[in-house]
Amino acid sequence: MAISTAAIFFNFLWALLLVVGLAYGAARLLKRAGIGVHSPSRYIQQVDFLPMGPKRGIAIVQVVDKTLCVGVTDARIELLCELDPEALTRYGESLPTPTVGSFGPLTPGGKRFAEEVWRRLRQRGGPS
Repeated sequence: MAISTAAIFFNFLWALLLVVGLAYGAARLLKRAGIGVHSPSRYIQQVDFLPMGPKRGIAIVQVVDKTLCVGVTDARIELLCELDPEALTRYGESLPTPTVGSFGPLTPGGKRFAEEVWRRLRQRGGPS
């Protein structure tokens, strides 16, 4: 019994699709588990993030010795203002220990943080 060339080709194609599918599934599982993710930056750390809607928000980022407040959208990142860590302390909110990828609700002093951001934006002529 001879096997046709078409049958061999379709067996090869089926095996190839199976291997590619399994590799894709394994890569997704490893990504969810955090295996194979590059190590975080030594000089840039996200301190906090406040979601403002789908694919947008306000982040506090520590870059070496500067604390920056940035607006983040899916199209761009814009510097809103530079924050003084002492000002945050005056409002009763010390900067928490940064955690990489800590997207989530703001810490308990979030209202004071929001007031500080709006005050800084009004000073620079931003939204009122």
